[in-house]
Amino acid sequence: METLSHSEEIVMSALWACGAPASRRQIAAQLPESCRWADTTLLNFLLRLERKGFVRPQRQGNKNMYTPLVRRQTYCGAVSAAHLQRLYGGDACAMLGALADTGRISYAAMERLARYLDTRAAESPEYDYD
Repeated sequence: METLSHSEEIVMSALWACGAPASRRQIAAQLPESCRWADTTLLNFLLRLERKGFVRPQRQGNKNMYTPLVRRQTYCGAVSAAHLQRLYGGDACAMLGALADTGRISYAAMERLARYLDTRAAESPEYDYD
């Protein structure tokens, strides 16, 4: 899957936050304060996302409604896997160790992660610790 620029990711996050096909104004309303771009700038990002196959515009009256063609979970999973492979050789423990060693993940977050991983492991068809 093609990765997006940081600004394109911000636009996609805003579109995903809308929860349904959204107009440029609805997308703009979901942007963080630091990204209150001119209308033409946002439209350029939407056009780039359309060309990359991430959104589909559909004319509705006098405006376009933008529909995401890629689910947030799908994109985030693909980008995270690529990042994990590139920086840590696919070793999730090394990545989490770097976060823990630099204080960028809290103890509470590690506890939640441990519980999540225990649950996922128990649900796995490969789980055979009986």
